[in-house]
Amino acid sequence: MRPSPTRCPRSPLESVVAGATLLALILAGTAARAAECPVPVTLEHAVASAQQELQRRLDERTGEMDDSLAPPLVAALDAYKESLAAAIDAQLACSDEAVAADALQALLATHLAPSNGASEAGDDSLRLVVRREDTPDPMLLVNAGFDIPCGDDNLLLGYSRENGHWVRSLDWRSKGYTEISGANGDFFRHLRLPGGQLVIAHGTPWCTSRWSRLSIDIVQPRQGDTPQRVLDHVEHGYVRDEVETRLKPSPDGFELRTEVGMLDVDLLTRPGILRYRLDGEALHRVQPAAKSGRDFVDEWLQVGADTAREWSEPDNASESLLAREHLLALEARRDVTLNYGAVRGCQAEPERFQVELELTSEQPLEGGTHRYLAIRQEPGGFTLLSVSDAADPACQGPDLMARR
Repeated sequence: MRPSPTRCPRSPLESVVAGATLLALILAGTAARAAECPVPVTLEHAVASAQQELQRRLDERTGEMDDSLAPPLVAALDAYKESLAAAIDAQLACSDEAVAADALQALLATHLAPSNGASEAGDDSLRLVVRREDTPDPMLLVNAGFDIPCGDDNLLLGYSRENGHWVRSLDWRSKGYTEISGANGDFFRHLRLPGGQLVIAHGTPWCTSRWSRLSIDIVQPRQGDTPQRVLDHVEHGYVRDEVETRLKPSPDGFELRTEVGMLDVDLLTRPGILRYRLDGEALHRVQPAAKSGRDFVDEWLQVGADTAREWSEPDNASESLLAREHLLALEARRDVTLNYGAVRGCQAEPERFQVELELTSEQPLEGGTHRYLAIRQEPGGFTLLSVSDAADPACQGPDLMARR
């Protein structure tokens, strides 16, 4: 008789993969019966099991400030989100057309987060928010957020009416990220545009810095046989934990407000206004871009060259952009620091202002240590008029940004 082969013990990663495979089989079987009501209890058990495995992997990181994630934790995160999605699918399939968002939110919380807040650390808390949007057509949006090290992650599912049932038409989540910054968290905001597209904005958690990057995506949900797709994607730097990030619609698009980094080495941060117009399927940055003339100059220096040209006086745009390029090259040097000085009004032109910029260096600088940027205030923002090495004698008003 041939001896039986010796079976080696599973590694931690193999155990997670095996568990995820079993979960997938459970979900596949229950998904086929999604329209059966009440919701199969096996789905609730799958969510609870996946959450327990995730919590176990998170507990292994207690006290760590490393931004990288071990493969078993990556697998546990994906398995938990997949179990949540399957359970929410089933509950929505059992909901009638007139279901109220608050009632659905309470029902989901009862079945998917019965022990919410029970742990001392709160790591197992699941935050569920349901919104109903009826324009341009009925849609239910379910946001499920949960804690991860140094931040949180979020899953956004959207449901549309098909053949008498709520069927998933939007699935927005991060998958398989190996660093904490891959999560859709820190802040998570979304809104629906009149054309049915979703604006989804989120930050990126990080353990070691307040400085991070945010993402804004325009997503077209699935329409019949046409799958969900991203129409446009933009990124922008922001500063975490400073102010609450706000997302709101505008007449032709949307606006996101948050704290952003500043070139001034002493001021460091300022309020940021990110307003976009949706041109077909493309995002176009528009003004207002800042709360003050000084902040506008700071944003003008940091945006892409094409946007900076749009925000400049056409007759002087090429000259202004050359001065901008030279100024940014100086600012990038290790031995050069940049500070904003006085902002003064200009006599006889009440809408015109001059922003002083000072460069400090141990070495002589070409063009001197000061630049003066002339701007004009418009009904919807500002226009960059010129960049000069010398102050305009017509701009001698009091410093409008003193002590700010």
